[in-house]
Amino acid sequence: MVVRSKKQLDLSDELWNVNDTESFNNELYHQMLMEQYKVYVEMADRVNARRGLAHTFFMTFHAVVLGILGLTLSHEQTVHRVGFLLFPLLGLLVMCYGWWCLVQYFRRMMRAKTMVIAELEKRLPSSPSWQAEHKAMGRENPYGPLKRMEVVLPIIFALLYIFSFIYAAHLA
Repeated sequence: MVVRSKKQLDLSDELWNVNDTESFNNELYHQMLMEQYKVYVEMADRVNARRGLAHTFFMTFHAVVLGILGLTLSHEQTVHRVGFLLFPLLGLLVMCYGWWCLVQYFRRMMRAKTMVIAELEKRLPSSPSWQAEHKAMGRENPYGPLKRMEVVLPIIFALLYIFSFIYAAHLA
């Protein structure tokens, strides 16, 4: 496998079957290629949908927890037994870590799927998702700000929980 750049690998050896392609006529080959492309793009869309659903779950969960935490800390003048708050804090930090790991998994999965789609599009008449879409959006990586935000959000929530715990310990 030859590396073209840091972000893009040459997948042609792993993607294309050279054994049986001679038995297909040109029309059948292109029809099968198009069907495989459609299935693969659909699979990538489903991964993105699961990614969005996971973010919605975690954002809703953490927003509710932070809301409850904020209301509780604003109404309580003193906190009794700060040690009991350590267990929920650890649980919330584990949730943040799990969210962060899930983000990393989805990023790796989509990076691989995007590379395979790009390789498939090299054999199609056009490259709508790999080259044309990015060029139309005006930059090489149009999703960069969103990707950075999805990585940083679990860390921000973890820091909010730590600062809330410190504040509650200060009230004790």
